[in-house]
Order: sequence, then C-alpha cells, then structure tokens
Amino acid sequence: MKMLVAAVTALTLITAAAQADIPPTLQPALAPLAGFLGSRHCSGSFLKSGKAISSTESFSADLSGHWLVMRHADEAPFAFDALELWGYDAQKKLFVAHLFDSSGGVREFTSPGWDGDRFVWTNLDTSTPRWDRFVFERQAGSAYRFTYAVTADGKTWTDVDSLSCIPAN
Repeated sequence: MKMLVAAVTALTLITAAAQADIPPTLQPALAPLAGFLGSRHCSGSFLKSGKAISSTESFSADLSGHWLVMRHADEAPFAFDALELWGYDAQKKLFVAHLFDSSGGVREFTSPGWDGDRFVWTNLDTSTPRWDRFVFERQAGSAYRFTYAVTADGKTWTDVDSLSCIPAN
C-alpha cells in the first residue's frame, strides 16, 4: 500500500510539474495582443540627439491568461526598466496597461485596440503636467517598432525615442 501511495504521489507531482511548464494562453479579450508573446531585442535612438539606445522586451501570459506581462530592460549605458501588466477592461471596452518602472513610477495607459497596424497606449493623467504614449507598429513576422512620445496639451505630440524590436535568438 505504501508503494501505491508513493507511486500516486510521484505521478501527481510529475503531472503538476508538467502542467506548470505549459504557458497559459491568453483569454479571448486579449487575443489581439497574442503577437507580442515572446522575447525581442530592440534597437533605435533618441530622436532629438540621435544617440543609440537598445533594450530587451519579453511578453508572457499570466493569471490564467487575463494579463499579458511585459518586461522592458534598457541595455547599458541606460538603466530604465519596467514591468507592465496589459489587460482588457470589459466595462470601458478598452485595453489597459499598468506600468511600474525602475524610478518608482506608476502610470496607467488605455488603448481602444489596433487601428490597422498601429496600437497606441495613451496616458492622459490630468494630475501631471506632461502626458505620454507608446505607439506600437507591427512589422514583418513578430517584429514591431515602438515610439515613445510626450505632450503638454494632449494634442501636439513630440516623439522622444523609437526602437525596432526583432525576435530574440
């Protein structure tokens, strides 16, 4: 009997470990963002100075596929890192992103979704004097380009940096 209990326990642990290795799939509301899943290397520049910048970004499904977790890490000499949670607010019928950064910053963005090959996250928090947005543009395969922009009036946007991201090897 002890052998049977041990065998069943071992089989249960092996099955649980195998299931833990299966990444969750995205819930249907987040299906339009499935193309972001995976890791990429990004390179581009600060648009005003032309100075080169590079980073890595990775996306994975979490919490039963209700959230897409994005990790952004600048490469030296820069040090901006961010953890983002992308989801969908069914009441507002908007995508939502919560961004937590290495400077202690917390921002919330919304997006109506894809407009052709563009997906725009906009933060129009009226408690701050400057707002920002990220514009993602689909490229061939699972590559994309993103541009970070700021505005003081919510109408006239100034692009700050832009990076192209390709699947990491």
